Amino acid sequence: MSTVFSLNPEEIQSLTKILNQYITSKTSIALSKLLSERIDHKIKVFSNGPSQIKQVTLEPDEIKMCAVRLNGKGDTHIEILYTIKQKHAKKIAAKLLCQEDLCEIDEMGVSAIQEVANIMTGSFFNALSRGTGFRVDLSTPNFTHDELHSLIDTSALDVSNPTDCAVIADVELMGDSSGAKLHMIIMQNTIDAKKLLANHSDSNQTDPESLDNISDNTTSYPVGGQNSELDALLGDILQEDDK
Repeated sequence: MSTVFSLNPEEIQSLTKILNQYITSKTSIALSKLLSERIDHKIKVFSNGPSQIKQVTLEPDEIKMCAVRLNGKGDTHIEILYTIKQKHAKKIAAKLLCQEDLCEIDEMGVSAIQEVANIMTGSFFNALSRGTGFRVDLSTPNFTHDELHSLIDTSALDVSNPTDCAVIADVELMGDSSGAKLHMIIMQNTIDAKKLLANHSDSNQTDPESLDNISDNTTSYPVGGQNSELDALLGDILQEDDK
C-alpha cells in the first residue's frame, strides 16, 4: 500500500456528510424498527485514526464494553465495530427477547446483540452500495468484551498499518425513550476513504427518504408500534433493504 497520511479538511467534511447520509437513509431506520423507538445519532470523523479517537474522554462506566465486530471486503475494505455498555446491551437484548430484564448476557442475549449489529451493518452497506456501486461481502459477527481503545486498535490493524493511517468515524446512536446508546465505529484506510469519496454520487441514492434536509450532525426518525417477534422483524427489515 502506498503511503497516504491523512485526509484534508475538505475531504473530512465530505466524508462526514456521505457517511451521515448512509446512516440516515438506512441504519438509523433499521435500528428504530428493531427497538420500536426514535433513534438520534451524531457522527464525527477522525482522519488520523486511533491517535485522535483515543483523546475522546469516556464516562467511567463506559470503559468496559461488550462489542460486536464485523468487516466488509470486496470493492472496498471497511471494518465496523459496535461498542456498547453492558447495561445498555442488557436493555436491548431484553427488549428484543421480550423479557423484563436480563441479569447477564447469555447465549441468547449474545445472539440478539449480534443480530442487531448484522442488520445495521447490512443496512449501512446497502446504502453504500447504492451510493457508490461497490460490492461488499460481509463477515460473520464476532462478539467480544474488552476496553474500547483495545477493540479499536485490533480492528484498525486490519485496515491500515501503521494504525495511525486509519480513518475512523464514530457514530453514536441513542434510543429516544429507552436511552440505550451504542457506538458504530467505521474504519477505513485513507486510500479506501478517498476511493469512497471519488465514487459516491447522490444521484445513485434512490430511497424516498431523500437526503435534501439532512442535518450534518444529528438526525431523528420516529417509529411507532409495538415490538413483534425478533425473527419476523429482522426478516421485514432485510426484505425492505433488498428493494
